[in-house]
Amino acid sequence: MREKLEKEIVPGLIVAVSTFTLPARLAAAARRAAGRRGRIELFYAYDEPTSAYALLELARTVQGRSVAIGLVPVVERGIEGDSAAERKRAYALVDGRRLARRLGLTMGRGEPIDPESVRFLAAWTALGPQGPALQAFAEEAMKRLWFDGDGPVEREPYAALWRERLGSEPPDENSSGAQEALRANERHMARSGPYETPAAKIGGRWDFAQDRPKQIGAWLDELGWRAS
Repeated sequence: MREKLEKEIVPGLIVAVSTFTLPARLAAAARRAAGRRGRIELFYAYDEPTSAYALLELARTVQGRSVAIGLVPVVERGIEGDSAAERKRAYALVDGRRLARRLGLTMGRGEPIDPESVRFLAAWTALGPQGPALQAFAEEAMKRLWFDGDGPVEREPYAALWRERLGSEPPDENSSGAQEALRANERHMARSGPYETPAAKIGGRWDFAQDRPKQIGAWLDELGWRAS
């Protein structure tokens, strides 16, 4: 049986996996041939410390690679009517403290953040121009939210950060366009496969971003998006 496993079953599985990933690898090669960068979509939430870790860790993962992060902030996510939702939010703080240590940071909060109190950040980012400036804003906002203290979330310091990073006034988070942008992100997330944040998707594959940064890096390597 062992000989059969080594000579027939395992090689067959390797061929099957290779065939399964071939379309993604070809698509990545086509992007490079056209002079385009790779792109990871990150579905995340500002009220979640694991999303803070995922964003900061993913930024490190793509460093040196010709890969951009597409920011997809959401507010509503998870299983509708989930009775364990509050317990999950409490556990996210425990998990967030563990993950923060990987980045050399210390969790600054002892209580969860109300999702509605940071809806304005999600709306701004949903409407913002994708690129390095928006990513820098999102990273700094996450650091301030989760690692710089435990105070209330006030709009003006983040508005000042937006002006500093993007050189303009932040969008109107109460506009119909802002709310539709968030709903569009949430619909896109549901269609893409993830049901909870943070999740990263590239090349047709998605992973829970806080748990699998090494696997995401290995998948980027397999797609040809290696660090230079």
